[in-house]
This record gives sequence, C-alpha cells and structure tokens, in this order.
Amino acid sequence: MKHLDFTIDFETVGLTANAAPMMVAIVPWRREAESDPFVGDDTGEATEEEASRWPEPLVKYVDLRTCVVEGFDFDPETVRWWTGRSEAAKSAVCDGLAEPVEDVLFGILDYLRDAVKQYRLESVCLWCQGMDVDIAILRNLCRKYDVDLEDVIPHTSFRDCRSVILETCNLKLETILSDPDGAYKMLPPLPDEYARGSEAHDALYDALRSSWYTWQALKSLKQ
Repeated sequence: MKHLDFTIDFETVGLTANAAPMMVAIVPWRREAESDPFVGDDTGEATEEEASRWPEPLVKYVDLRTCVVEGFDFDPETVRWWTGRSEAAKSAVCDGLAEPVEDVLFGILDYLRDAVKQYRLESVCLWCQGMDVDIAILRNLCRKYDVDLEDVIPHTSFRDCRSVILETCNLKLETILSDPDGAYKMLPPLPDEYARGSEAHDALYDALRSSWYTWQALKSLKQ
C-alpha cells in the first residue's frame, strides 16, 4: 500500500479552535524511512527519478485583516505573548506573502488533494501536536467556508504526535507533568540541516520537529 504521512502546524493569535491563524505549514514524511523521513526514498529501492519526486512542504501566511473581517478570535494574552517574542520569532510568522484566510484554507486542501493524486497514494495520515489544536483549527476553517474535510482526508486518518512520542518513551506520569519535553530529550534531535537556525513557533520548524520525533518514536517501536 502506497502511504505517506503529513504533519500540520498552525501558528495562531489564540488557543481556541476559532483563533486567528497567522501561519501554517504541512510537512510530508515517510514512517518507513531508514535514515531520513524527509526524502523520497532512502532504502535504495527507488530509482533516482522516483526518489526525486517528492512533495515540498507547504508554507502559507495569513493576512490577519481578513481574520478580523471573518470573525476569528484574537486573544489579548496571546497577542501580548507574541509581542514579547524575539524579532526572529516574529519575523518567522509575519514575513511571508500573506493571503486571505479563505485562500490559505483552500491552499491546504488543494495541497493534500494534489499529493494524493500526483503520488497515487492509497492512504495518508495527518499528524499534529495534540488533537485539540491544529486539527480543531482546520475543522473550524472548513466549517466557516462550508467545506467537508472528510472529502479530502477522513477523520480516521488523524494522528497525534505527542501521544505517540510520550507513550513510546514510557515515562512516568509525574515525569511527563513536570517536564513535558522530557520525552523529546530521549530521542535523537532534529538535524541542523532541517532546523535551519529556527526556533519554536515557526510553523515549518514545529512541523519538521514533530515529524522527526514521531518518526523516531515509531522506529523505536519496531526495534
């Protein structure tokens, strides 16, 4: 079965499903990869041409003025939090070519549809950090613009990175509560070539990081 995994990450001005999105990234990756989940084929089984046919990550920026008009939430505490971030962090989510929020949604859906069609995928999984944030935001966007998300990707294909990583590392509950990032420290870190000097809350970096650690966790289950 031809399968591909994707991880989605939103950066928003709030923590609710109706929070105004600022940036979104989707990263494709292969759970069966041996040494690098972000390349088309690292097993040596594909031809060079086949291995080069690999979807690029999707990165889109949202024109927040359109979120105001469309009634999205702007949480004052989150806005203040963003103003306190470094200039590099703020530029990471604001320096791209911004599009209306509706166009960003249809860009996400087209990206997933096109990947399934172009790569003749028989199944996909859409991963995120916790099922109550990114997927909830995506569902809310679809409701606002009268789109049936099930037509693009079924709800049975949604997966939670955090749960897989934490459960795989088999940490005690008190350890998880005291140090939520402890499990990530037990796994090999995201290589510098993908980190690109970025930091948390850059949607592309976060999606790459979540994908990498989920892949590492799934690999450990096979061993």
